[in-house]
Amino acid sequence: MKKIILSACILLSFSLRSQIKALTEDGKEVVLLENKTWKFVNESDEKTLETITTNDELFEKTKESTFIVKSKNVDGGFYYNPKKWKIVKAPESSTFVEYAFNNLSNSTVYAFFGSEIMPVQTLKNLKDILISIIQRNSDYFKLKKSEYRTVNGIKVLHVEYSANVKGLDFEYIANLYLTSGGYCSVSTHTYANQFEANKNEMENFVNGIVKAEKRGTDVVEIKTSPPPPMAPKKSK
Repeated sequence: MKKIILSACILLSFSLRSQIKALTEDGKEVVLLENKTWKFVNESDEKTLETITTNDELFEKTKESTFIVKSKNVDGGFYYNPKKWKIVKAPESSTFVEYAFNNLSNSTVYAFFGSEIMPVQTLKNLKDILISIIQRNSDYFKLKKSEYRTVNGIKVLHVEYSANVKGLDFEYIANLYLTSGGYCSVSTHTYANQFEANKNEMENFVNGIVKAEKRGTDVVEIKTSPPPPMAPKKSK
């Protein structure tokens, strides 16, 4: 259960010291930031936390998203644009993440594709588990949006949220798909001050999620460019 979802491996990967937390007079928890400002630990309103809206718009992957990768655990995968994203080494601390990506135009934009074999009954259950884990592992959290969407013909849970992790502000976007044997998730995140400039590209990435037969034991290799050919030796 602790492996679940996109952000856990990110939220726990920083070695910076934690922020100081305190209680207000009416019992609400706040986090004191290093710039001498403060925020409520959880600024999500109750309605946003409890309600999942439905977006009737049909979402599809971009035409440029031509390369597919598949989960080894569940019947899910996603398409991405190899001219805009490159596969990088996934965090060693997470067995949930199957593929990690970095944006080629902005190295501060990261993405993950992960899956888990787990008997989750509904997307609402999946949301509740996700939120509880993020709240436990972040100094500040705000759920901005959670809605059901149809993406490439499948029903997904779309979530957008903000989190402060040990002094760093992040923005996240993710699509989660429930399969017969578990779930898979495509997520992107970046620093808060980079979010607006990269939001469209991040949304395009998560919209690559699809239903796909799980792959076999093949492993995607992360290769570097081959060395240049050696110059021919000059004849004496």
